[in-house]
Amino acid sequence: MMNRKFFREKLSVQKEDMFRISIHGAKGGVGKSTIALGLARELALNGREVLFIDRDLLGFASFLAGIREYGLLAKAVEGRGPLPLREIRMGRGTLTVLKLFGDGMRFKSDMAVIHADPALRAELEVTYREILGKRSYHFAVVDNLPLVTPSDDVVRHELEVFRAVYPSSQITRIFVSDSSRFCINDTMNYVRVVESSPDKVGFPGFFVINMIPPFRDQEEYLRVLREAKESLGTKGGVLIPFLEQLFQIKGGLESFPTVPQIRRMALNLENGTFEEFIN
Repeated sequence: MMNRKFFREKLSVQKEDMFRISIHGAKGGVGKSTIALGLARELALNGREVLFIDRDLLGFASFLAGIREYGLLAKAVEGRGPLPLREIRMGRGTLTVLKLFGDGMRFKSDMAVIHADPALRAELEVTYREILGKRSYHFAVVDNLPLVTPSDDVVRHELEVFRAVYPSSQITRIFVSDSSRFCINDTMNYVRVVESSPDKVGFPGFFVINMIPPFRDQEEYLRVLREAKESLGTKGGVLIPFLEQLFQIKGGLESFPTVPQIRRMALNLENGTFEEFIN
């Protein structure tokens, strides 16, 4: 096994502070939502209070958590329906899943309606603040729709409310690609766009290459992780093999398998250190 190097600069996160982990991908189907959910699950199992903010188009995590109603944006527009929130005890911690949206492309029209109605927007912000303040969360894990940037309205407005509740929160981004060269290149270009945005807050954390086929030489992927660290400023890299059990989740969150690489990412984030390579 190779020697593991660590990023030694400790994060300035205090125990009472929030650490926000935003998961990004350049396209769908790379396992972004699965990795986001696995990371949130591991943090909760380690005794943390974790808020999972689901703003992916499909609402995969919300579905596994048993949320079948509209997301918070659609609920605000429709003016009806229960709060799309589930609290799940996991090990010594709690995983709270909030479906912000996840009802397909309707979030665009919902955003337009909310922007056009200041009273509705204010009501939505109050509701979101109340959810954020419901517990003293240690971590927030955000599952984003593909190709989202810090300048997008849905990102800026949500983050504005979030930071009003957690003003000292530390923020990192994790970028996920599948193992194809095409997707890796697209993801690296996407990282450049995100990290050059004047609206970005926080720093790039891990670059993850997911679904690596068996018997592939990992050296080519390790070169990608080195390149990402040198040219994109990521702090660490993760290689995750193709795992069939991740495509066979039939129950709820209790059926979610443990992935060693995701568990090590969670431990890194808890400790404020980034391994150069996790594989």
